[in-house]
Amino acid sequence: MIYTFPTYVPGIAAAIAVLAASIGALLLWRRKPPIVALIAFGVSALAGGIVAPTLARDRVVLDDQKLEQRTGLWFAPTVKGFRLADVASVTIGSARDRKNREYEVWIVKTRSGEARQIDPGDLWEMNGQDIIQRLRDRGIEVRR
Repeated sequence: MIYTFPTYVPGIAAAIAVLAASIGALLLWRRKPPIVALIAFGVSALAGGIVAPTLARDRVVLDDQKLEQRTGLWFAPTVKGFRLADVASVTIGSARDRKNREYEVWIVKTRSGEARQIDPGDLWEMNGQDIIQRLRDRGIEVRR
């Protein structure tokens, strides 16, 4: 199973890029200060060149071998997850960051006794219930 964001999510970023570029062009056409137009073009480049492709490439893959998430900026992706054959159990809990905000963590206990803590990304969390059910269907114990 491959989980991705709905098409409209990166589409919103692309639409913001087009809107910001249009505003920048309009500002230049109306002979407004170039710095204001440059800011609009900068927003356009950021939304269309970084955010939209990043959201379009994010994915969580759950197959017979692994649960893996590819996230982060398109030019510097982060890959996290685990091999299903190595897993004894998964416990879903919470942790706190430096600002004392609570976030979800998956604590994966391997058959060798090692425990790893994984901070699932937004896409993983959005599809968490389906992922949990599919892991359970494969015989992996998942506790909340």
